[in-house]
Formats: sequence, structure tokens, C-alpha cells
Amino acid sequence: MLATLKSFLYAIIQYNFLQNALFAIILISVIAGIIGSLLVSNRIVFVGGGVAHCAYGGIGVALFCGCSVLLGASISALIVAFSLAFVQKKWHTHIDTFNAILWALGMSVGVVFMNLSPNANADLESYLFGSLISVDFYSLMLMAIFDILLLLFVCIYYREILSISYDCEFCRLRGIYTDIFTHSIFAFIAIGIILSMQISGLILVLAMLSIPAYMANIFAKTLKTQMLFASIFALFFMLFGLFLAYAYNIMPGAAITFVGTLCIISIHLCIWLLRYVRKG
Repeated sequence: MLATLKSFLYAIIQYNFLQNALFAIILISVIAGIIGSLLVSNRIVFVGGGVAHCAYGGIGVALFCGCSVLLGASISALIVAFSLAFVQKKWHTHIDTFNAILWALGMSVGVVFMNLSPNANADLESYLFGSLISVDFYSLMLMAIFDILLLLFVCIYYREILSISYDCEFCRLRGIYTDIFTHSIFAFIAIGIILSMQISGLILVLAMLSIPAYMANIFAKTLKTQMLFASIFALFFMLFGLFLAYAYNIMPGAAITFVGTLCIISIHLCIWLLRYVRKG
């Protein structure tokens, strides 16, 4: 294992694609920490799943029209995010139903246009499971710009975000423009999911975003510390997952999710054992 680690570190120094993957992991860990915490704290993790799977429809349409896949996925994700934000305000009790409908619609649109697009199946696996080693400089720049905008948004409007996350109705009564902040949060969630999909794909992106935030929620007492811990956990999962992918020639997205899931199980086992010992 030590020899493999040395080989992995040497490969990072030698190959540009691994350096890009490392930079992408650092940038995505910020997105995963903040966006994941927003999903978990607002109890809208299922919305993230709907946005991710509906983005597949945008990917299919973009391939069929010969447009940018990232642009098609982003437009599709934003449309779905704003739709769900509207549904959450008007028909809150039915948002899970609307989310399931949009989820299925997005996937079906993606499948139809994928079938109509020539050579679309060649990149199908990368869309479903991600392609960390193919991240280029343009993608890194987009991630960096998004990280800056996301951090500025959270730092400037942290109190409003915190208030809306825990008591939206009270904020509305106080005169806070909850609709603007809700739509802004959903927009950041949508774009964050799209950028994160480059690492884990649409199937595993929800796990990559929610697992670190859920683990951080066990230890953190405030939203800001949850975001910080979640970013650190996400960075660890992705680094270790990338190493496992290099060592055993497996897909990085799956390795990252596997590492995170094992950590969650281990922590809950430790908590259960501690409670059992104290009772005994």
C-alpha cells in the first residue's frame, strides 16, 4: 500500500490530468460542503435528486442539438429548481409528488434524445457516473468562479439563509424577501449539482453531496460549522476515493461514495457502542 501511495503521489506530479483532478476535488469539496449542508438542513435532499436526474434531459437535448452539454444541463437544472421552489411555496405538501414527476420526465426526455442523437451512447457512462480524470482547465475555472460566488452569497446573507432554513414562515412575517432568497438558494443548489456531476455523475452526485453534510450534522452545532466540517469530510472522501480509484482501477465517483458510506456506517457503530457501554 505504501508503494502504491508513493506511485500515486509521483503520478500527480507527473500527469496534468491528475493535477486537474486534484484541483477539481478541492473546488468541489467547497461546493459539497455548502450545497450539501443547505440540502440537509432544509430537508430537501430529494430536491437535489430531482434536479440531478432532470439534468439528464438537458444533456440529451444538448447532444441532439449539438450544443454545450454543460449549458443544456444547467438550463434544465435551473428550470426544475425554480419550478420546485414555486411548488414549495404554493403546494408544500405535494412537493415530493411534483419532484417525482419532474424526475421521471427529465430522465425520459434524456433517454429519448439520447436515442435520437448519433454517437451519444459513447459518453453515456461519463454522464451517469462522472469522469473526474477528464476535467479540463475550463471546468476548473467555472468551479472556481462558482465557489467565489457561493462563498460571497453565504457570507453576506448568512443570517437570512439560516433564518429561512429553519423558519421560513416567521421570516416572511418579518418582511424578509423569502422568495428571492429561496430561488437564489435553489439556483445555487442546481448549478452546484451540475458542476459536482463531473466527478460522480448524476447517479452518485446526491450521495457525494449529502453524506459529508449528514456526517457534519452529527458533530456541528451551527450551520456554518456544518458547512465547514462537511467541506473537510468531502475533501477527505474525494482524496481517498481518488487514491482507491488509482490503486484498483475503479471509477472515482463510485470509490468516493463507497468511502463516504463506510465512514457513515463506522460513525454510527461507534456512537451505538458508546451508548451501549454507558448504559452498561
